[in-house]
Amino acid sequence: MPAIQPALLRKQAAELAGHFEDPPAFIRLLHHLLEFYADRSRHPGQTGAPPPMITSYKVRPPVLRMILHELTPLATGNTQQGLALCDALWEEPYLEPRLLAAMLLGLIPPDPPAQILDRIQVWLKPDLEFTLIEAVMENSFAGLQREQLRSIVRLIQDWLALKDPFYKQLGLRALLPLIENPEFQNMPVFYRLIQPLASSVPSALKPDLLDVLAALARRSPQETGFFLQQTLAMPNSRDTAWLIRQSLSAFPTELQQTLRTAERQSTEHQ
Repeated sequence: MPAIQPALLRKQAAELAGHFEDPPAFIRLLHHLLEFYADRSRHPGQTGAPPPMITSYKVRPPVLRMILHELTPLATGNTQQGLALCDALWEEPYLEPRLLAAMLLGLIPPDPPAQILDRIQVWLKPDLEFTLIEAVMENSFAGLQREQLRSIVRLIQDWLALKDPFYKQLGLRALLPLIENPEFQNMPVFYRLIQPLASSVPSALKPDLLDVLAALARRSPQETGFFLQQTLAMPNSRDTAWLIRQSLSAFPTELQQTLRTAERQSTEHQ
C-alpha cells in the first residue's frame, strides 16, 4: 500500500465525487481507488480483531474519510441521487463500499424519514457482517437523530416488539443516542419501551439493557430509580432485582441505598 499523501488523496476523492450522479461510474472508479490504497501486508488476525467475513481492501480509515468529506455537500443537497448511490454501494460485495453507503445514508436529509428508515431496515439482518451492523447503527441514523427523533422511536418500538433477540438488541442500542440527546424530552417513552424487558430479560440482552439503564441513570437518576422500584413491585418481575444490583454504581450514593433496600425487601418476600 502506498503511503497516504493528503494532497493526492484529496484530488482522487474529488475526482471520484465528480461521478456522484452516475453510480456505475462512481463504483468503477471507487474500486480503482480502493485497489490503489489496499493494504496487502495485513493478514487476518494480525490486529487481534476477528477478520471480516466479507471481502475487504483493508484500506486505512483516512481514505474513506476523505471520500466522505468530498461527498458531504453533494449528499446533503441532492437527496435522490444520494439515495441511488447508497443503494448501488450497498449492493457491492465488499466491505468498504458498504461502509461508505452506511456513512453516506446518515448525511442525506431524512425528508421523508421513510426513505432512510426503509434502507436501514432492509440492510440490518441477523446474518449481516458485524462491522457493517456497527457502521449502520453509528452512522446511518445521523440525519434522523438531527431531525426525525419520533421516527426513530417508532422504529425502536417495532424492533422491541419482535421475538428475534437480534432486533431487540438493535432496539436497545438505538435507544442510547436518544437518551443522550437533550433535545428529546419525552423521558417516559424510554421507560415504557424497556419495561417488559426490565421485568424479564433474555440473557443475550442483559448487557445492552444495562447500558440503557446506565444511560438513563446518568440523565435522570431519580426517575430511573423510581422506574426500577415500580417494576420490582410488579408481578413476574423476576429479573428486576438482578438489574438493580448490576446497575447500582450508575446511581448517586443516596439513591443506591434506597434501591438496595427495595431489592432486599423484594428478595425477602419471594
